[in-house]
Amino acid sequence: MNPPTLQDHWKHHLDAWSTSGSSQNAYCQAHGLRPNQFTYWKRKLIQPNSDHPTKPYTDSPAFVPLAINHRASSNSLCLRLPNGCELSGIEAQHLPIVTQLLEVLV
Repeated sequence: MNPPTLQDHWKHHLDAWSTSGSSQNAYCQAHGLRPNQFTYWKRKLIQPNSDHPTKPYTDSPAFVPLAINHRASSNSLCLRLPNGCELSGIEAQHLPIVTQLLEVLV
């Protein structure tokens, strides 16, 4: 029998994560994995239109309606995700952090 490949390693973790009920970040911490590598392999191994429950691609548009909250200051941003989660009070200097957070959530 051939030794497992790097692809087999990540396929195993992706399958285990999809049935674990854990967030991607929590699963990575529990198994000593780097989240950026996990995301890379998730995108590489899970193809569009697959039946895999964690596929990163959908047929829905990339943009969703954005509700503007007039109570927020003019210098902050509020994002409401399709699942109902809302991020508010986002300042320009926090955009890199918000981008990383959205990669984990989506």
